[in-house]
Amino acid sequence: MKTNSRFLLGFGVVLLFSGVILPFMMVIKMLEPTFPLIFISSASSTLGLALGTVGLAQWTKKRP
Repeated sequence: MKTNSRFLLGFGVVLLFSGVILPFMMVIKMLEPTFPLIFISSASSTLGLALGTVGLAQWTKKRP
């Protein structure tokens, strides 16, 4: 179960970083801001926060 919680935590961090990097790239005009890209960016940030929180809760719960 330890690897599952670490996977969730790691995947959540990756999604959070993508939720920060994508809007930054849109602001500096490397990517054109389209509705699907903005939606994906917002969704990845929200999902990353949720998965990271669940992974951290499982990881601390299982620690002796």
